Amino acid sequence: MTAPLMKRERLARTVQGRPVDRLPVALWRHFHAQEASREGLVAAMRQWQKTYDWDFLKINPRASYHVEDWGNQYTFSGIDHVPPALVKASVHRPDDFQHLDRLDPTGAAGRRSPVLADHLAAVSDLRRALGDAMPLLMTVFTPMSIAADLAGGPQALANLIREGAAMVHVGLRTITDTFKDFAARCLGAGADGIFLATTQTATLANFTADQYAEFGRPYDLEILAATRSAPLNLLHVCQGRSMVRDLADYPVAMLNWDMADPSNPTLDQMALAAPAKALVGGVDPKLFPDGTARGRLLDQVEASRKAMGRRPFVLGSTCTIDATSDPEMVLALRGAAEQ
Repeated sequence: MTAPLMKRERLARTVQGRPVDRLPVALWRHFHAQEASREGLVAAMRQWQKTYDWDFLKINPRASYHVEDWGNQYTFSGIDHVPPALVKASVHRPDDFQHLDRLDPTGAAGRRSPVLADHLAAVSDLRRALGDAMPLLMTVFTPMSIAADLAGGPQALANLIREGAAMVHVGLRTITDTFKDFAARCLGAGADGIFLATTQTATLANFTADQYAEFGRPYDLEILAATRSAPLNLLHVCQGRSMVRDLADYPVAMLNWDMADPSNPTLDQMALAAPAKALVGGVDPKLFPDGTARGRLLDQVEASRKAMGRRPFVLGSTCTIDATSDPEMVLALRGAAEQ
């Protein structure tokens, strides 16, 4: 195949296991100084895409957007490389979960949620700005991840599960109903899929496999069922000691995890475990802030190409790259996809 493909066709062919003209490629990062507003987020995402011409754009909202309407409070630094800091969590006792209201961006089927409304509008803004040919994925966090953030972190949620598992399930029900609707609305606003992120929950460092099977998996699958019409859903399983093997059967087109961590499966191991999915990654995000690591980065690209062979593969990072990443390193990865 010699004729260049459009991004949408390149990515579609990749997830279908069909030949492509070159490796699809994408990276994502935070822009903390701009993410605090809809306009700033849209501008940052447009510039990120304009500069590097990714094959899909992962809309990377601030990492607190999903819990602000429920009352979590943060301070925003206004500095590009300094993330928001948690000031106050909303959930302190198990029965706090039963007081969560279902949220709705419009207020029609729940309490109106201005932060979710802003982010839904940002999806529409980016679709209009970038056109129909650009694949867009909206970041949505799993219900268990959202519950952990509402509680102030994964260990706080683990404690609440021990103290009152039934009330945690009540909260997860409300969270799931809220985000099933929100995720479906993101598709209606122009997203081609969701980037479903487990953050610090689908890892044995914080929860057992049995706990995730009870408090994570069934709610994750409801989110994915609500977006089953999307052709490009992607599951991201964070951190070391991840449960990515346990989640490899999720109905998604693409799978991304920290394959650079030695406690996790390698690319070729997951290619055997999830042969029907396009694997996304291949490069350690810790390399990008180091402008002297170009050789190591390109070696990782080549090793990943070799490991995947003709299997479905999207070149990228194993997680969000740091806001201090060297632009020349980002360009090096982008250029490697063309070779």
